[in-house]
Amino acid sequence: MTTDFSIGTRYECPATEPAAWFRDVLEQIRAEREGEIPIRLEATTGHQVDGLLGSLDPGISPGPYGKVSIDSHGEDLVIGSEMLKAFTLLPGKTGKRPEPED
Repeated sequence: MTTDFSIGTRYECPATEPAAWFRDVLEQIRAEREGEIPIRLEATTGHQVDGLLGSLDPGISPGPYGKVSIDSHGEDLVIGSEMLKAFTLLPGKTGKRPEPED
């Protein structure tokens, strides 16, 4: 599955998708891109945090809907997918991974 998310566009979870959508989509973006992936996460409370999309520590319980991890100003933040309202990919050091040749 290739995602088609553009830098600078705000994305909310589609009404037909479960809260785990955030975890699934952001994991896929992480798998498709190389380098740092700047991102802004917006919580259901309206709070926003900017950081770099990270990989989850396997020692952190995933919870019922999964979790999203970012490095924000040197601090690792883990946010439950059910607490997210939207995300925006920010410009910065990222690029699509080359498609594997068959």
